[in-house]
Amino acid sequence: MKAIPVLNSRERPCIALLAAMLLAVAPSAADELLMKDGSRLLGKVVKQEDGTLDFETTYAGTIKVKWDQVSELHADEPVRVMLEDEELYETADITREDGAAVVTAVTDGTSVSIEPDAIAFINPEPWRYGEGYRLTGLLNAGLVYQRGNTVSDEIDIDGNLGLRWKDDRVTFYGQLEKDSSFGETTAQNWLLTGKYDHFQTERFYYGANVGFEHDEFADLDLRSKIGPHIGYQFYERPTLNLSTDIGIMYVNENFISAEDNDYAALSWLVDYDWFVIPDHVQLYHRQNGLLSMEDTGDLVINSWTGFRFPLYMGIVASLEAEVKYDGSSPSDIDKTDTTYRAKLGYQW
Repeated sequence: MKAIPVLNSRERPCIALLAAMLLAVAPSAADELLMKDGSRLLGKVVKQEDGTLDFETTYAGTIKVKWDQVSELHADEPVRVMLEDEELYETADITREDGAAVVTAVTDGTSVSIEPDAIAFINPEPWRYGEGYRLTGLLNAGLVYQRGNTVSDEIDIDGNLGLRWKDDRVTFYGQLEKDSSFGETTAQNWLLTGKYDHFQTERFYYGANVGFEHDEFADLDLRSKIGPHIGYQFYERPTLNLSTDIGIMYVNENFISAEDNDYAALSWLVDYDWFVIPDHVQLYHRQNGLLSMEDTGDLVINSWTGFRFPLYMGIVASLEAEVKYDGSSPSDIDKTDTTYRAKLGYQW
């Protein structure tokens, strides 16, 4: 039997030092991006959506890379790719060329050639392919307490909550306003709406709305509405969202002094937001309306338009203009009410 050599005390430190040097220069596992300009990035693919690839690096944190500028992606561990038609692949290699993108499947090593822009997501959120759901929400508050020559109190609270599955969406919106001056109430109103959407296709959906509204100084004790709608989701991205609905509502109005009323109405909803400056300034507009099918004078419009400024860890500031028009208000009450607000909130 051949004897195994034994290192002496002088050789052991040299071998240990050599091993440490080899470990230091050996490349660690990492994903690799080859850019169209010839540069090479090492890090970890986080996700790609809306044309932007989030890439985590050790030297600059998570950076954002334009996806159309990536020539090749080589992942240390497979990433999940979702196409525009919702087909899924697991791959470690994507090569983009002028005429096509080549995706190599991990399971059997086959390569699939697709349109360059057919890749909608890399590592999409699980709800997009039918696993789990996404929960989003926003809660705003504006409080004013003033004493001296002017004695006034103002409370403005609003918020929304959304649940999104692959083919379904539920959203709730609520608002409360109560103002007083010298101990006298000058504004007291609230509203609450709920909405369900079922996506028949990626963009087309149908569903139902329900809503309740109270405005003491517009003589409105309670307005209730319920009915179906159809809608179209033009955009649903982190930076841009736009959807529109149209439907038929049954409306019941109970007034404090005026005669009660009920009618069928044409309803609509526009919901829009866009990051004018990515991650810093968001423009938003939300409008819903009712137009009586029996009397076109019974027109009700609520709209909110403003700018939202993400600050830190979900905290957001907003500047907003709210415009309400109620054609069914009694003749001695203004039909248009405009409110300007500065708000602070939390978004998740």
